[in-house]
Amino acid sequence: MITGVVIALLLLGILLLLLEILFVPGTTIVGVGGVILLAIGIYLAYDQLGSTAGHMSLASSIAVIFLSLIVLLKGKTWQRMALDTTVDGKGVEQVENLVAVGDRGKTISRLNPIGKALFGEKIIEVSTTGGFVGEDETIEVVKVEQNKIKVKTV
Repeated sequence: MITGVVIALLLLGILLLLLEILFVPGTTIVGVGGVILLAIGIYLAYDQLGSTAGHMSLASSIAVIFLSLIVLLKGKTWQRMALDTTVDGKGVEQVENLVAVGDRGKTISRLNPIGKALFGEKIIEVSTTGGFVGEDETIEVVKVEQNKIKVKTV
């Protein structure tokens, strides 16, 4: 009876520890639980079954963990789990390249104080220098800095 309990604890501990190493990032309850179950299983083996069984359970647990890691890491396991696509997209365009001070456009949403405006064929997020601007009003760029565009009504 106790032999079955020790084997079950060791196998469950090994499984949880491998799950922690391979799938769950960081130190979580899964890894801590695996270590605790392994420790209880090894302790019970030493305490209830004798030192020979304890040594065998300790050595076999360590061997199974390392062999499992070697097999999983040398195999194509990581390639099946990893993404191998490339990203061809670009980040947000710099607004300095889209509009300049003095450019005129039309609001396509209410600027409250931030909203969307149309400059040529580009829709850009803008903010007012103060107050609110309604939809479909003509605006002029007053200031462009970093990714912020300040506008006023014309």
